[in-house]
Amino acid sequence: MRPFLLASLLLVLAAPAAAQDVTISRADGTEVTLSAADLADLPRAQVSVTGAAGPKLYEGPPLAYVMRAAGLPVGMRAHGDPMRGYLVVRGADGYAAVISAFEADKDLHGDVAILADTVDGERLPEREGPRRVVIADDLKSWRSVRKVVAIDYRLAD
Repeated sequence: MRPFLLASLLLVLAAPAAAQDVTISRADGTEVTLSAADLADLPRAQVSVTGAAGPKLYEGPPLAYVMRAAGLPVGMRAHGDPMRGYLVVRGADGYAAVISAFEADKDLHGDVAILADTVDGERLPEREGPRRVVIADDLKSWRSVRKVVAIDYRLAD
């Protein structure tokens, strides 16, 4: 009985790991997949959001670091054509939102945008996670894509 329980537990723990990967498409059509371990190694930031239930503190890597890890132009590399860049963040449920690459880059914009994996010190609840985009100072959370599975970087014409 114990080996069966252990095997079942290992399967349950292994399933969410794949769901935590985030695929990032570059403007040239190439893709990179960042694993949960890749994302865990990135620096972290916090964003406080006040909702109907009161304030919540989200934490995760800033989108600028996620972009850098995927080989996207950020900081000084974002000068010129990359100023036309934008991100289409997609959730597992098909919901998507657009964020300009400029406002996602903490080196170029005052607000912080993060790929949160915790809220108030706990893992995101299943209805939100394992990853959620949270943008500081958005008055509505409509761009706060839940269950993020992909980020597409594109250039406007």
